[in-house]
Amino acid sequence: MVGQDYKKGESEAGLDYGWRFQGKPVLLPEDRSAIVDGSSHLMQMALTEMSKEYFSVERCLQCGMCTEACPNTMLNTNSRFSPRKFIQELRLGLIDFSGEDLWFCTNCGSCVSVCPYEIPFIDVMKDLRNLVIEQGAGYLPQSLKSAISSCRRYQNPWMEDPNKRADWSKTLNILTLKKDNTDGVLLFVGCLPSYDERGKKIAKAATLLLDKAGINFDFLGEKEVCCGDGILRSGDYRTFEKLKKINTESFEKRGIKKVYTISPHCFDVMKNHYFEKNEDKFLVAPFILLLYEMLTEGRLKINKPINKIVTFHDPCFLSKHNHIVSEPREILKSLPGIELREMEHHSVKSICCGGGGGGIWLDRKKGERLTEIRLEETLSTKADILVTACPLCLSMLEDTVKNDNRFEPIEVMDICELVLEGI
Repeated sequence: MVGQDYKKGESEAGLDYGWRFQGKPVLLPEDRSAIVDGSSHLMQMALTEMSKEYFSVERCLQCGMCTEACPNTMLNTNSRFSPRKFIQELRLGLIDFSGEDLWFCTNCGSCVSVCPYEIPFIDVMKDLRNLVIEQGAGYLPQSLKSAISSCRRYQNPWMEDPNKRADWSKTLNILTLKKDNTDGVLLFVGCLPSYDERGKKIAKAATLLLDKAGINFDFLGEKEVCCGDGILRSGDYRTFEKLKKINTESFEKRGIKKVYTISPHCFDVMKNHYFEKNEDKFLVAPFILLLYEMLTEGRLKINKPINKIVTFHDPCFLSKHNHIVSEPREILKSLPGIELREMEHHSVKSICCGGGGGGIWLDRKKGERLTEIRLEETLSTKADILVTACPLCLSMLEDTVKNDNRFEPIEVMDICELVLEGI
């Protein structure tokens, strides 16, 4: 593909472009010194790193499909962030590492899903963020710096005591660490459900559903550490590898064969960065798929009608990244008395909540929150409940509901909580 599209060209305006893409001049990495400010140490390093995957970025046609798909462009603000603009600035050596643009991307995947040349925008952002962290230069938001520091010291992003990670389970008699877990099934709880008061309700609902279905499962308790998704996507590769090592060693010691994660973020990072070379050894899946299985196989019986109108917010790491969109809807439709109404943007075209890519640790001002767009769409459905299947999404959405009286009528629930109401 690349070999067919790129052809040797002639010099233009004093710069030897060397190659042309579909007749247009393309600036090669070695030529950038003509337009790059030599004082920008980070920019020079970025260009050197980028040259390793040179063609993937240089193939950008500046068509603008990525920017049209980016949820940040839907905000009623003067946001300067645009994927197309960002890629062009990178190609020209004009990235401003002292600004906020580098941290606006939530890694939702909207841009990648529509790009005709599949330019790995998310990977580019991660690598550039990694430069900021590794070099200790450029702008790093203080709240993100604190989360990274906490993960390095406490193995969770909120400076919580690792010895209290399993405290949420103490009121549940069903949760004793099982030494005889012959099924090798693990419930990976995650940081937010372990420590956040609202998140703990999701963890309890999930474990109660497993118990009612008669699933023999294990969990790591205090041995579990952050999955590292937010840390990886924020660019701290070293800390991610340390967290990954701790978790994978725990899985192996416990003889774990199947890992079900409450958070889609934990699922995605394990699927693509933990077990990508050990697919035969470990199975990893989001809890929503296990819930769907338990219902369709009749292991969970719905006895009570839930007479509510609901709409479903698709988490990006279920829908866009992993194309899991039908199962949550089938679950909702199976609940007696439930009427499902879709928002304007749903399934793989759902609007991001803003919590991915480290966004959950950043403080966005009113008018800059993607949750505002999502909740406005929720209001238009006249739904009683906004249902989701991601602790981060729930936290982001509920936080905006609490702090913006426009959205006061909306109740936000995790799908596990809703199913539990019907049992």
